[in-house]
Amino acid sequence: MFIEAPNGNQVLIDGGPDGKVLSELGKIMPFYDHDINLIALSHPQEDHAAGLIEVLKKYDVKNILWAEGEYNSPIFGTWREAVKDENAEEIDAVAGKTIDLGNGVILMVLFPTNSTSGSFVKNPNDNSVVIMLEYKENGFLFTGDAEAAIERKLVGMGTDLKADVLKVGHHGSNTSTTEGFLSKIKPQVAVIEVGAKNRYGHPRKEVLSRLDMNNTKYYRTDNDGTIKIISDGQNFQIFTAQSGLEKNGIKYYRTDTDGMVEIVSDGNNFKIIK
Repeated sequence: MFIEAPNGNQVLIDGGPDGKVLSELGKIMPFYDHDINLIALSHPQEDHAAGLIEVLKKYDVKNILWAEGEYNSPIFGTWREAVKDENAEEIDAVAGKTIDLGNGVILMVLFPTNSTSGSFVKNPNDNSVVIMLEYKENGFLFTGDAEAAIERKLVGMGTDLKADVLKVGHHGSNTSTTEGFLSKIKPQVAVIEVGAKNRYGHPRKEVLSRLDMNNTKYYRTDNDGTIKIISDGQNFQIFTAQSGLEKNGIKYYRTDTDGMVEIVSDGNNFKIIK
């Protein structure tokens, strides 16, 4: 998730499973811009950390936010070396930590509640960094791969979870996005980061049903592609590649969801074969 504050400060939360994040950043950031103010890692598993490692190789990152500790994860050693080589300011993610991005944009850590620096973390998901980003009247909640146990802790502690936009936990797995958690957030919109035709069956229908019951409109990266949200601090708008096409009445096909698309023409007419 790439965030740009009104003053130009940039934040990247997680980086996906590979270097594709670099091409996506290239579409957003000017070619001459090689600085990122802050990257935040929710937890050091490959599908979140591998892309950030590639970002650290190419960009000058000023600050790195993550829940420090020793993790039971194959990619952890590579992550730790990449962070060390970057020589950026490391910020241990602990509840209560706030970062002022300027112009009314505040990033707040809600979880973990205690520092795990120097401790062994057996299950990285159980130590996912949960972040609230506030811009004036709009709130955006990022949950990493936080599962039901973390959600219950946050609800039980009375943490203010109200947010306009929720980044759904654990790619839409049924381990997350519980009814009790949703009832505290009351999101208008949910974003589900998920690969097309993934082997896990994410997002799970139970999660989608809970979002529907909560009257939360959701967007999926497997169906909607890149999702862009623009906020003025009071209102926000959602843009996807498809929204522009639909607005103009253009029917579209996607190879990632529709498979091979064949166009047959006789010179006067054509038809689409999927």
